[in-house]
Amino acid sequence: MMLRTIKRLSSRPVHILGLSTYNYSHNSTLSYRKLTTSASSQTIKREEQAETATVKKEEPDEEKPKLSTMLNLDRAQMEKDRLARLKRKKSDDSHVPQAKHIKTLATQTLTFKKEESVDPLPEPSTSRRGPFMTLRDLQERVASYVPRHTQYLDGVVKKTYVEGRERTPNDIKLEEVFQKDTLQTAVLSAYVWEFLWVLQKLNVGECDLVLVLHAKEDEMVHHYRRNLCNIPRTRLCFPNMSGNVNCMHSKLQLLFHLTYLRVVVPTANMTPYDWGEALGTGRSEGVMENSVFIIDFPELPKTSATPDSNPSHTHFSRQLLHFCKAKGLPADIIEKLDKVYDFSRSKPLGFVYSIGGSHHGTEALKNGVCGLATAVRDLGLKTKKPMEVDYVTSSIGSLNKEFLLRMFRALHGDDGKISVQGIPKKYSSRQLAEPAAAADESTESESEEEDQSDNKLWQDIRSSVRVYFPSRRTVAASKGGIQNGGTICFQRKWFNSSTFPQSLLHDCQSVRRGMLMHNKALLT
Repeated sequence: MMLRTIKRLSSRPVHILGLSTYNYSHNSTLSYRKLTTSASSQTIKREEQAETATVKKEEPDEEKPKLSTMLNLDRAQMEKDRLARLKRKKSDDSHVPQAKHIKTLATQTLTFKKEESVDPLPEPSTSRRGPFMTLRDLQERVASYVPRHTQYLDGVVKKTYVEGRERTPNDIKLEEVFQKDTLQTAVLSAYVWEFLWVLQKLNVGECDLVLVLHAKEDEMVHHYRRNLCNIPRTRLCFPNMSGNVNCMHSKLQLLFHLTYLRVVVPTANMTPYDWGEALGTGRSEGVMENSVFIIDFPELPKTSATPDSNPSHTHFSRQLLHFCKAKGLPADIIEKLDKVYDFSRSKPLGFVYSIGGSHHGTEALKNGVCGLATAVRDLGLKTKKPMEVDYVTSSIGSLNKEFLLRMFRALHGDDGKISVQGIPKKYSSRQLAEPAAAADESTESESEEEDQSDNKLWQDIRSSVRVYFPSRRTVAASKGGIQNGGTICFQRKWFNSSTFPQSLLHDCQSVRRGMLMHNKALLT
């Protein structure tokens, strides 16, 4: 169970209990009991002081529209019934402030959404229907859909909106990323989830969902299957985490809309905390900011694609497709991603990923630091010129000279065969399946060259690389304080290690004063 607190006019705080699991039976606590019109003022007063479970049934009128799609309820009829109840209560007992407060709060919320939304979505249909769209519903959505306000055909990086801060054209909310009114299929991946919060951002039952989850042990897999099985039109995906793979940290989103595919790479998990929403308990501001890369791909003209090939594929789309296959996404998602969309405008972009486990041969050159070097080279950006590097991060591990040398070489477009992989020289030829004799000659000469260049390269790194991470003072002075800095990760033992490059660290402070940054960005 998760506990939230709201404030009401002229009364003490009321605790509302929300479900964190998904067994939506008719007898669950998500059902609502109507107030009787014959209740006296004393009865209503006693009910206001009842336990949280009773309040749950009477109060959360604002919650009902958000959850109705999951419960197969009619939203328009629910609103009509609610207004009728409020009218009856007002005539029977005019001194009760409760109904007035709820009505005012609902009006304020509606006004706020209209005034502050950067890219307003079409008004939801008021037609009386179940959770599945009819052909008429689909036609209405297509007619009201205006893609020029929402599509990012050349890609864009935006900051997550932070509640309590002024909106700007450069920030975005999760609702604006999803654009649920035209969303047909959503593939959502994250390391940390708050499922009920995410589902409230979607038209559950009207679009297909694929949730990609971190679960190494079978027990966790069974837990997810058991608790998420009642979400309609939803499939679960568990990437392979066998062997020494211990983390599924990807946050990729694939959002299939009526006429285009949206690819989203956020630094935020699927939690309100990461997307800038207030934490509750009286707090009116968010405490954390993240960043989001978004790019939209229109459908191919019907005459452009053949059943077996997509002529628009680029380095970006091919690596995206390879990564999605490695994650184990359903075959229908892979096929649609491969054959339906025009990726030609992603030609200037690269897609770099990391897949856990051991990799050999050409597979090794696509992955991690090797993949970074390959992307730099394939985009024609390989260079030997001096380079300034700024690296913003929210997590630092046991950073050392060897890793930084590999990263720095990769940014210059290192060929990815020896230094980037960090494989001992005598094994590098075996790793790449090259002829033994030729490999011995090449690795011997390359070893001498690299050994001679390491010292000079390290001097370049110390003068031109900056790693940004918040200091303890910055975390303590942030809006959330030390207690809300748990996703900003670093250990004292690593910092105090003799091999840690302390001189490269710089304090990371957001231009939105008081915000902690969960961003990951590498700028050259």
